[in-house]
Amino acid sequence: MIVKGKSYPHRYTPIISQSLFEQVQQVKDNYKKKPYKFAGLPFLYRGLIRCDICGLSVSPERHKGYAYYCCTEYHGKHGAKWIREEKITKQLAQVFKSLQMPKSMRDEIIPTLQELHQNKVEFHNKQFKQLIKEQAELSKMMDNLYFDKLKGKISDEQYDKFHKSFVDKKDEIAHRLSKLQEAESNYFITAKYILELTEKAYDLFISSEVDEKRQLIKLVLQNVRFDGENIVYEAHKPFDLMIKATDSNLWRG
Repeated sequence: MIVKGKSYPHRYTPIISQSLFEQVQQVKDNYKKKPYKFAGLPFLYRGLIRCDICGLSVSPERHKGYAYYCCTEYHGKHGAKWIREEKITKQLAQVFKSLQMPKSMRDEIIPTLQELHQNKVEFHNKQFKQLIKEQAELSKMMDNLYFDKLKGKISDEQYDKFHKSFVDKKDEIAHRLSKLQEAESNYFITAKYILELTEKAYDLFISSEVDEKRQLIKLVLQNVRFDGENIVYEAHKPFDLMIKATDSNLWRG
């Protein structure tokens, strides 16, 4: 709060973390953007695939009840070919099938993740206690600083200078504490979630509706392109390593 032109920190515990506040601002900024609405019936891969030759978006059209995709060739003709939606689905389904890890390997990985998570928890607790200690010491120093001002031991200018440095340091510690609390369980949860997702990815892709299929594609794949014959792509981490290991006879760390 601002009192007589000076900034003073509130002393109550924040309801949300600074990082969560920043995420909300990003979401609010995105709301200001005018959404682009597609006309007509929904196409599964509209806006998700680009031409591997010119980089333009591959546009869908419906002919005789079937959905076809082809480059618009807006920058010049290059012999673009059409591909049916069912063929795209069949090729992408194989990608999600390749994510499936052998059950025996998955059963070995989960306990290892749990052990690593326990080590991270111990490290987290140590860091947390240290930051809490630093926070308490700063609060005590700020109280002493205020008493020195009341007793006339320091001038208002000196008080403002030291007070600001203490506030900045305290804000930094509060931010580090917030990050530490958010990261406490995310490692194990995320790793376990990825393993469970890869196990079910193929079935989810085959059985899901249009919106769910699109979300799954965005989660796993990036830079999806049509080279005139097949769908080519890059995979997000860590899915890229899983896909590369599909043809391996032996899984290892």
